[in-house]
Amino acid sequence: MRIDWIEDLVALLDSGGVADAARLRNVTQPAFSRRIKVLEDVLGIEVIDRSVKPSGPSPILRDRETELRKLATEMRLLLSDMRQEHSTGLRQLVIASQHAITTSLGTQIVNSVAKPSRTHIRLRSANRDECETLLIRRQAAISLTYRIKSEPVSELPSFLTEAVIGSETLIPVCSADHAGALMAQFEGGALRIIGYPADVFLGAAVTRYILPAIEGRCAVSIVTETGLSTAALQLAQSGLGVAWVPEALARPALDRHELTDLQDGLGGIDMDLVAQRWATTSNPAILDAWTRLTTAL
Repeated sequence: MRIDWIEDLVALLDSGGVADAARLRNVTQPAFSRRIKVLEDVLGIEVIDRSVKPSGPSPILRDRETELRKLATEMRLLLSDMRQEHSTGLRQLVIASQHAITTSLGTQIVNSVAKPSRTHIRLRSANRDECETLLIRRQAAISLTYRIKSEPVSELPSFLTEAVIGSETLIPVCSADHAGALMAQFEGGALRIIGYPADVFLGAAVTRYILPAIEGRCAVSIVTETGLSTAALQLAQSGLGVAWVPEALARPALDRHELTDLQDGLGGIDMDLVAQRWATTSNPAILDAWTRLTTAL
């Protein structure tokens, strides 16, 4: 499908009507209507609901809104990469990085790959399963994800290769000013924590490896929940409760004595930092980045 068609469909969804969509696309309404009619003929579906006045996006178009917006974004990024590579001569490389890795090691990752070479890095932060999907679909050259050290390693598909390039520990932290009170409450049979959704990697890890032992000793109260480790860290710093975050992310605040590490009392989770790429590639940018990542981190 042509990118201008996708942009036309997104304009329809943004505006809710043909006239406003035409203005968004900087064309006259008759011209926009003709383009939509051609698109409908090609697709064999109606993208405009003409049974209502004013006409607007059809139900089938609204049902696919999320996918269309994602596709439009990906195509814009692709064209931007191609233009930048053409104008600057810099090679483009997409690295899919788990959210928690991006926040704790993003700067180190980009510096280790980009600075010594003529490579433009796009660091795409995503959930763990999304990183794997981006790699398999070749929308990313390399994926960086965490893996629990104590878990058995699944057999890697033959078309991928991987390397363990570092280690990390998920540690419980809280505001240094509130550590004494929180631990006193814990000894008294209650603990306030900042949780993660159970369907994200860190949430599943804490639920499986941390909470069973703690809940056997006290009543756990999840005061709030967030999918981002940076937000969990800030909430812990505010004194709201205990949060389990990557040690690299917490290290600056720990060194400034703004946070207290409660790992001795509450337990942590040891993780590997795993890099994966397609096994059969001759792309020099990917091979160069792989070498730098596997030796620098």
